[in-house]
Amino acid sequence: ADRRFQTHLSFVFVVHNIMLVRRAASQTRLAVQRSWWPEASRAMDAVSDDSLVNFRNHLVDRKNRKDNSPVKPRNSGEEAIMKLLRHVQYVDDPLEGSMGNVAMMREEIRAISRSAGTPSLFFTLNPADGHNPITSFLAGKDIDIDALFNNPDARYTSTDRLRTLADNPVAGAKFFHLMADEFIGKFLGMDRPDRRGVFGRVKFYYGVVE
Repeated sequence: ADRRFQTHLSFVFVVHNIMLVRRAASQTRLAVQRSWWPEASRAMDAVSDDSLVNFRNHLVDRKNRKDNSPVKPRNSGEEAIMKLLRHVQYVDDPLEGSMGNVAMMREEIRAISRSAGTPSLFFTLNPADGHNPITSFLAGKDIDIDALFNNPDARYTSTDRLRTLADNPVAGAKFFHLMADEFIGKFLGMDRPDRRGVFGRVKFYYGVVE
């Protein structure tokens, strides 16, 4: 596989930002409670383009001056904007890492707890990607992973492994994903026919990546 883009300093971040902007433009929406719609509708009619620009500039100026006092409307246009912000919610649960996405995951966890009871076990999974030969293999190094217990990357020092990880963070992400899948599938037994793992039969599990 062509790994040139994996080691580029900015390509991954640029593409990630483009994907986030695309999702934000196509998958997010505004939501208003039915009982609030009359107020929100009147506020929308009272908001003009000039008032939006002036209010934005006012907020930017407050930020530059490090003014953390409560924001108060200076005219009827800004009052309508603030009323609209109170009544209209920005729904962004499809965006990973957004507040909407976090709120959605929190509700899913609560739903599982209400259905099956409180969790019995908590895990923090932190794979040692800087010390595992699989990471170097995913980065394209000449490593015989079939000889995994015979020190397949004996030619590489710990510094070489860490440098490889720093040069190719995509390999580190792939390694983490692989370890998480193996942990859930094998250790917890979710991929086994009888769904029994080290701790017996797992009814539900929920995992979040920091």
